[in-house]
Amino acid sequence: MPIKTAVIGAGVMGKCHLDQLIQMDDVEVAALVDPHEPATREAAEKYNISATYGDIEAMLTDIHPEYVVVASPVRYHAVQAIAAFNAGSHVLVEKPLCMSMEEAAAIKAAAIKAGRLFTMGFQMRQHRGYRALAEFLAEGKLGQVYHSRVWGGHVMNYPWGRYFHKKEESLGGVVVATVVHPLDALYWILGAPEPMSVSASVFCKLNKMPNPPINFEGTVDEVSVEDFAHAHVRFVDGSSMSIEGNWLMHPTQRSMGFEIHGLLGMGRSITPHVELEDGKEIVPHEFEEQTGWGDQTRLEHEEFIAAIQGHGKPMVSFREALNVHKIMTGLYDSAEQGCEVVF
Repeated sequence: MPIKTAVIGAGVMGKCHLDQLIQMDDVEVAALVDPHEPATREAAEKYNISATYGDIEAMLTDIHPEYVVVASPVRYHAVQAIAAFNAGSHVLVEKPLCMSMEEAAAIKAAAIKAGRLFTMGFQMRQHRGYRALAEFLAEGKLGQVYHSRVWGGHVMNYPWGRYFHKKEESLGGVVVATVVHPLDALYWILGAPEPMSVSASVFCKLNKMPNPPINFEGTVDEVSVEDFAHAHVRFVDGSSMSIEGNWLMHPTQRSMGFEIHGLLGMGRSITPHVELEDGKEIVPHEFEEQTGWGDQTRLEHEEFIAAIQGHGKPMVSFREALNVHKIMTGLYDSAEQGCEVVF
């Protein structure tokens, strides 16, 4: 029997999930929730969803979904995820998790109390090459990892939409909207080390440019998030990580990626591979190519539904999700305070 599913959010990410969910035989998309009625109507017609709602509580009362996908603006994530858990649903929350560590703890508490499963929309974990790289590191073949580096952004392309540029809606800018994906992938591949501290700087360039590249709904005066960020993270195991994000990059062929430095060589995300060191020789070792974003989103749902049905565990644990969130919120705290933040 198909699993009764509800999607919260009729925007870009909601549609990304719906594109895959409607193709899955073991899923019934029973409801769509979004207070923006034109977007809800358009999506409902496109995906043939008969039940639409402006708020989650009415939907939960009427539909009783077993699975809820939260793909709304970030400031609603916590209240919607908690409501879904309280109603007995299993929940996937899109990135970033929520607006604060306090909200993150409340989401976790609600899931535990309800005895329901949780995961996040970290699709890069479904990348076959990254999974092979994670296994390679777990087997110790790269040696002790002492440093890693992750970066992400766009080439002169500020995100579209109604809220990405507003801190009160989205928590932050390039870090939580874009860098979060390769950051989570790298953190997971490293084996989820415990973060100890972060030191960071952030900058907003867009509202100081004479001719800013704007394609969002709003004005430059509304911009309250960073479009550039840099951070240094230290982990309890003695390793470190550098993070850089930029929505206003100059042309580059490497707008997103990561590198891992180990005693035996280096791992790279670009065409996932490892370069092992043998004296002065560098020996390459390549992994499988990616499957494509659509395939990764579908695999994300397939694996979580399998966990709901008692087969395996969710791909993202609360510990991992909260630590990634801790790094990002600590980054913002460090930039605001002008000093290193120790967790």
